[in-house]
Amino acid sequence: MTKPAQSDPLVLLGSAAAGLKFENLPAEVVQRAKQRVLDTVGCLVAGYEAGIASEIRSFVLEQGGAAEATLLPGGQKTTVSLASLAHATYIHGLELSDAAPRGTVHPGNEIVPAALATAEKRKLGGAALIPAVVAGYEVEIRFGRAVFPSAFYRGWWTPGLFGGIGSAVATGHVLGLDGQGLDNTIGIVVNMLPTAMGRANEEGETIKWLLGGQSCAAGVLAAEMAARGVKGMRDVIKGWLPVVADEVHAGRLTEGILDNGSFSQWELLSGVLTKHYATVGPLTASLDATFDLVTKNNISAGDIKEIEVDCMRRTAIFNTRHPENDVAARASLPYCLAVAVCRKDPGLLLGPAFRDDVLKDRAVWAAADKVRITENEDYERQYPARSLARVTIRLHNGKSFTQEEDRSARGRYLTPTDEEIEHKFALIARPVLGAAKADKVVALVRKLEALPHVGELVAALKP
Repeated sequence: MTKPAQSDPLVLLGSAAAGLKFENLPAEVVQRAKQRVLDTVGCLVAGYEAGIASEIRSFVLEQGGAAEATLLPGGQKTTVSLASLAHATYIHGLELSDAAPRGTVHPGNEIVPAALATAEKRKLGGAALIPAVVAGYEVEIRFGRAVFPSAFYRGWWTPGLFGGIGSAVATGHVLGLDGQGLDNTIGIVVNMLPTAMGRANEEGETIKWLLGGQSCAAGVLAAEMAARGVKGMRDVIKGWLPVVADEVHAGRLTEGILDNGSFSQWELLSGVLTKHYATVGPLTASLDATFDLVTKNNISAGDIKEIEVDCMRRTAIFNTRHPENDVAARASLPYCLAVAVCRKDPGLLLGPAFRDDVLKDRAVWAAADKVRITENEDYERQYPARSLARVTIRLHNGKSFTQEEDRSARGRYLTPTDEEIEHKFALIARPVLGAAKADKVVALVRKLEALPHVGELVAALKP
């Protein structure tokens, strides 16, 4: 006998996710979902030749498989699972896809590739894709919130750990699973999630790229198994969450979902972050403050005696001073601040700053040596409602300049306009697709709900 929703959150999560239909979604939720699709496919395009993209593509092509979905950028056909594995791998290590600070996850990274590939296989259009994406975000972020912040500080790389939940729910939604089917999908995927470690950010490691792909593919498998009648585990509150974290907030799993499965609170509207630097998210406030200071005060790197950063613990832990590869550099506060003061171009931190010529720049190394980091417990307590940092730049001539920055106060991060999302897409996608194709992708996503077959969008993503 099925347990009532009050004692079994999977019942309510499954029915709520299954009940999401395009025609019932609030207009703002639809808008945010379309923004997430465009932002994520932009990151997908930017990752075609980055990190271990060629290695994972080689693996996928060797597997062959049924011609269900398109493997980008070449356009070969493979299975939904393998296409999702590759595309999420392209994206994950870039550190440029969206984040949900409330749950310390990067939901779009896995949700959009899986939903897009499944919809392509089933020859469905944008009106089917949008609610599936929403369902994935709503469930994945709630799982992340249930163990926030304990799981992150326990050592998990939480975007990889929880990514499979979002891709599983989104895939199951596109497959047309009912509430019980999505309930089982969640119960299956939590037992299949990769044990993704935070140490994946360390020197010499490229495994971080694969964490996103593995999570995405695991979610696809979970949904496909649920569709075939496989049953998932039941007691996630006592049997799973305490294994992941020391501190569990089980009520957050269904917070904002009424007993009838309708939503009174949307995670998509409650703090999904668009990233404008290809770095781990907690560095953002420090970078914004630094760019403002050097620009307003015409500061050159040679003028600087010391850069002091007062920040949250989750920022301070990213303290590698001289990273040796792009993965470590994207997770290095001293390095990224050094690039900011030496190059003064925020656009470089969309990707070019992590190439070998910049990584080996001795001027950047020298600037990184001037960075001093202190943890601010009050800032940490205010996260994620506020994401704070204070940067002080002291000059050799005795002058100093200080700016406190709250990432949450800048609209382009948490409440971006369509124009801001499209601008970011153009910056990262036009160099790969060309202007005409990039503009076509934007036009298709603007009217995504009217697109009869998502294959048209996939085709536009081929260079």
